[in-house]
Amino acid sequence: MQAEVYNEKPSNLDKLKAKKKKNLKRNLTGYMFIMPLLIGVLVFNFIPFILNLFYSLTDLNAFGGWNFVGSENFLRLFKDPLFYKAVGNTFLYVVVTVPPMVIISICIANLLNKNIKGKGIYRTIYFLPVVTMASASTLVFQWMFNSRFGLVNQFLEAIGLEGKLWFTDPNLARVVIIVFIIWSGLGYKIMIFLGGLQSIPESYYEAASIDGASSFKQFTHITIPLLTPSIFFIVIWSLIGSFQLFDVVFMLIKQGSPAYESTITMTRYFYDLGFTLGDKGYASAVAVILFLIIMAVTLIQFKLQKKWVHYSDE
Repeated sequence: MQAEVYNEKPSNLDKLKAKKKKNLKRNLTGYMFIMPLLIGVLVFNFIPFILNLFYSLTDLNAFGGWNFVGSENFLRLFKDPLFYKAVGNTFLYVVVTVPPMVIISICIANLLNKNIKGKGIYRTIYFLPVVTMASASTLVFQWMFNSRFGLVNQFLEAIGLEGKLWFTDPNLARVVIIVFIIWSGLGYKIMIFLGGLQSIPESYYEAASIDGASSFKQFTHITIPLLTPSIFFIVIWSLIGSFQLFDVVFMLIKQGSPAYESTITMTRYFYDLGFTLGDKGYASAVAVILFLIIMAVTLIQFKLQKKWVHYSDE
């Protein structure tokens, strides 16, 4: 008599339990991998942020003593003319540097994406400022625009023009800072756009060429719409970076210089208040206002991005 074999199939409940167990194990593995980053964000970002909010409501000084003053620091800010200059200069750098950086980066990336001779060398040259320390790059600019022996003044004198006081003239100092921001910020953006360009199928351009579309129409109707995610990321990243501009202003323009007020940014003002003057509570209030400005601008960008993406999809 042949033995009958019964294969008991697992019930739906057993399958559900097995699936939950598998998902739990996978989630725990993922959390273990990101735990070092989460701890770093908590210790070096979130906790300092909460402390800064608290200190902005106190008169914390250089020796650590403090008293709760409520909104006094914020009321003082809105009566501070130097604070308004710092805010104005910060917005000026954002408006003047971000659009040129994005436009120039897209154009250069588009050229580097073509079959040109030595494009690997060009990519390396453009990316060098990214891997170079900001302080080292700033020192190079400081030497180039030196009023006595800088290369720029030597060139101007060689063609019969008078050398300039680049770091003491308020308007010229702004020009040097703007040039540095644009130059140092191109490399990273070019690489991002280059990656986006290489992900666009070549068949789109071939079809457009067959239909008689010019290179300019291909660029505006294919390249730009398909680069929308990269452009959005670069714009947001550039805006946040420009609002946090500090190193180049700090190294090129000394406190007390005639160009100090015309170039001061919110981060530079925060540093001078907190670490030079020791007025840490007031400096914390400046940092809170800067955070609110960046958050507002970012939220506006996200709102506009939805319309932008919808328009580009059409």
